[in-house]
Amino acid sequence: MSMGLSAGRLTVLRAAAMFDGVSPALMARPAVVVADGTIAAVYGPAGPLPADAHVVDLPGLTLMPGMVDTHLHLCFDASNDPVGHLAETGDDPLRVQMADAAQRALRAGMTTVRDLGDRGYLALDLRDQRRAGMAGPLPTIVAAGPPITTPGGHCHFLGGAASGERGLRAAVRARAERGVDVIKVMASGGNMTPGSLAHEPQFSAGALRAIVDEAHHHGLPVVAHAHSARSIADAVAAGVDGIEHATFMTAEGVEARPRPAWSRRRSPAGWPGWAPPGGGCTSAAR
Repeated sequence: MSMGLSAGRLTVLRAAAMFDGVSPALMARPAVVVADGTIAAVYGPAGPLPADAHVVDLPGLTLMPGMVDTHLHLCFDASNDPVGHLAETGDDPLRVQMADAAQRALRAGMTTVRDLGDRGYLALDLRDQRRAGMAGPLPTIVAAGPPITTPGGHCHFLGGAASGERGLRAAVRARAERGVDVIKVMASGGNMTPGSLAHEPQFSAGALRAIVDEAHHHGLPVVAHAHSARSIADAVAAGVDGIEHATFMTAEGVEARPRPAWSRRRSPAGWPGWAPPGGGCTSAAR
């Protein structure tokens, strides 16, 4: 795993074991060489170590790759009323709260987080501050900006409402110009917005196809919030790159066995060697 050890200050982490995410077996007594914040080499107990490195011993601990949270909203707190609290919070204090939330995620082992809906592109601001070295320790942030939704639809209060093919394409272009990493669309209603019904679609299949077409034209993946069974089918047919939640809700409840035609196009999330460029699946139910 050597990448060259000459650049900058070197740190060696020595632990009882290491899980590398590739082999099912733990490596005993590893030595991980870090150069300027990047893993430069991994050795076993007999491996050569740079003479001038700072050695950090972690007895009894197991090292592992950083975890990835593929669906969170840094702008929401964990209270009983995150929407109400968000409405009461201005952008400046919200930036501070979002940075605190990102730091908590990092301390919990999340080295990458994917923010799938913020207000005013604040997650992008945080992402860019991290890249410029202007923020404290933060995880890598993959950001969608305000999710595209219908007027008055799920999470409309985040500022992403759009309608009509021209309006939807314009919404995608606006996000591309702002530099988002992924397009998020609320294909169905949700559970956090008064008047929104999670089992009902918000966009037609044609509208979803327009969003996907425009996003892919700009080289951006699309993930769809979809609780509704109909919305899941429409999103898959439209060619989205990921389905969020996928609870298969109908007016009568949850459909226990999705129709085979809806599941023929499977996401390769989790296949060895495959890393989604902002796509993927999660199971939280918002």
